[in-house]
Amino acid sequence: MKPAKAVIWLSALIAVLVLVAAAAGVFSQTPGAHVSFVTVRGEHAIYQGSGLYRYDPASVAREGVVWDVIDLILALPLFAVAIVLSLRGSLRGRLGLCGMLFYFVYKYLMYAVMVAFNPLFLVYVAIFGFTLVMSAALIVLWLGRIIPYTLAGRFPDEFAGMSTLVTQAFDLGMVVPLLLATAILLWRHSAWGYFIAGISLTFGFIMSITLPAWIAVPLIQAGQLNLIEAAPFTLLCLVGLNVAGRFFWCVQEEQAPARGEMAPV
Repeated sequence: MKPAKAVIWLSALIAVLVLVAAAAGVFSQTPGAHVSFVTVRGEHAIYQGSGLYRYDPASVAREGVVWDVIDLILALPLFAVAIVLSLRGSLRGRLGLCGMLFYFVYKYLMYAVMVAFNPLFLVYVAIFGFTLVMSAALIVLWLGRIIPYTLAGRFPDEFAGMSTLVTQAFDLGMVVPLLLATAILLWRHSAWGYFIAGISLTFGFIMSITLPAWIAVPLIQAGQLNLIEAAPFTLLCLVGLNVAGRFFWCVQEEQAPARGEMAPV
């Protein structure tokens, strides 16, 4: 089997695993009371107490379910489209496929090391194992919160029940270098810059929907979200869609292969 064909089949396997993991996260939710627990730091942590994420802090479990829903209704369909287009030799499809693979590596590597051990641990491991503005914002956002707590010798209250700052480590160690590399290579007009931009924009598009959802869902549940407050979330989604859409629209497809030749993937 050609390496390119192997990538396609491997991507299809990843899609099945993601479907299993996301569906389990969404549909395994069962009624049950939260569990209150005092951590070794003296924090009063609230754990989910039911469903797949029952051993996780309630805030982490809620974000996990929201993320799983987005995978089912958005990420997986986009991934399927990218696989089909890649099979047809589409450059847009291959760029999108690379972006979606990075997104799944990011998410499920985080799940494997942050989410409490559950029956899908090996699925999380299998998924990630198979596969200058935004970066500055991430640096300012996370370092602006990490440094004060470090100097004060405290742990952020909203992360009570967790042992460390996993999301911040992933963003600063994976996403920021990716985005900085994209900006630098594009500034130098490097072909690699356009390739990595496809990855960055695909990842950024999905996260531009996921991040507002994490903020909006608790507010909706509490009845505290109104149309004015929802405007920034909607704007962020539209910006992500516009930037990613414009990039892939401008990608020029390669010429079709001569008769009798197989389109490369």
